[in-house]
Amino acid sequence: MFFKNLQTGVEWEVTDPDHVKRCQNDKNYEEVKQEQPKKEQPKKGKQSPKKEGE
Repeated sequence: MFFKNLQTGVEWEVTDPDHVKRCQNDKNYEEVKQEQPKKEQPKKGKQSPKKEGE
């Protein structure tokens, strides 16, 4: 889970269950949703042929 320190603006990844509970109960932290990195989609269209020797 990720939490943002509202005083500093720093976002932290918190993995320890006890630490997660502490952050959830602390008014100085808010949980933030992290966007999943988008997988790069293969480009559509023609690919240029490779030249020999490359």
